[in-house]
Amino acid sequence: MTASAWLDPKLIVPAIGVVLASVIVPILLHTLKGRREREDKLLEIRTKAYTEYFRRFEEAARGVGVDYEQFSKVTLKNAFRELLESDNSPDAIIKFQDEVGKFPHQIQDSHRKATEEITTLKVLGSSKLLELTTEFEALNQEILEMSSKWLNEMQQALAVPDFDAPIAKKMKEKGMKAKELKEQIIKQMRVELKLD
Repeated sequence: MTASAWLDPKLIVPAIGVVLASVIVPILLHTLKGRREREDKLLEIRTKAYTEYFRRFEEAARGVGVDYEQFSKVTLKNAFRELLESDNSPDAIIKFQDEVGKFPHQIQDSHRKATEEITTLKVLGSSKLLELTTEFEALNQEILEMSSKWLNEMQQALAVPDFDAPIAKKMKEKGMKAKELKEQIIKQMRVELKLD
């Protein structure tokens, strides 16, 4: 057979069809199947991890989203007034200590929830989710660091009737920012889970 006989369309077209059907198409299908299975597995793992983190971020944001200014100007003063009016009764002392201790405890609890066990989320999530969670952690750290100054400010709020409470205002703003970040994190999780 000559070279021109091999190039005859009667031989070439069926040969190309056999090569496509028996070699290229199966390789392509196998590659696509492997990619789809990997995406499905990643989606399954993310779904499990993100379901747990939805709740954690909700709890963390709830703890930092309190109104520190309201607490400094109203709640704390009312609790202190009740303590003074009760002639330092044991029940009033306990109630006052509970009121004063509640907010710092909430701040610490929120910080713990925002930072603990999120390594999995950072590994499985996209770079956008990593950026948002890192910002959320940093914001919680700032609030935690401000809380000692805020406790100092609360003492001044008891002594000065019209005290402005600037640290409480800043903490409230950061708490609102944390709530906004929580919503962005949840929205990003939903995007990655293909729910949006």
